[in-house]
Amino acid sequence: MNRLPETVHQKFNELFAVIGKAGDDLKIATAEAAMAGNFDQVSAASEHCLRLQSLELEIKTCLSHFESHFKQKSQESAGHKKARRRPRNSRSRLRVTIAGKIIEEATIAETFVKTLRIFKLERVAKLNKTLSAVPLIARTPANGYQTQKRCDGWYITTHVNKHNATALIEEIGKDLNMPVKVEFVER
Repeated sequence: MNRLPETVHQKFNELFAVIGKAGDDLKIATAEAAMAGNFDQVSAASEHCLRLQSLELEIKTCLSHFESHFKQKSQESAGHKKARRRPRNSRSRLRVTIAGKIIEEATIAETFVKTLRIFKLERVAKLNKTLSAVPLIARTPANGYQTQKRCDGWYITTHVNKHNATALIEEIGKDLNMPVKVEFVER
């Protein structure tokens, strides 16, 4: 259920219609009071009109939150659970083999950068790959939380984990027609 029952929905529509009519009546009263020169009544009617508009906005906001909450709950119950955090495993290392050359550094990020250098940074930059919505390789640094390493005049985004590093390396190898083997080895 991601919507209110139809009868409740109809009652809210009726309420909004009544609020709208009352707002119109207050606007008419404000105009009449202004024409009559009764500025105290203009001020009071304007105040009531603003309060009525505020009430309508608050009710609509509450309805929106209510419906989005139930929509989210129904998606979760349908199997769209939130992703769980992956535990960090510092005992494994990224090992990449390109054309018989093995690249294995102390960290995933270091292995990732060295692999990109083997691919040739300029060739990889032409592929326009992104990582965390930031260019993988660029001539200028990115603004934001992304970790970048400066290398040979390029800024390489190194905010990678084993899953996206593996996927990117394999994808780049395929795009550049270079056979690549990516594996994780225990230390």
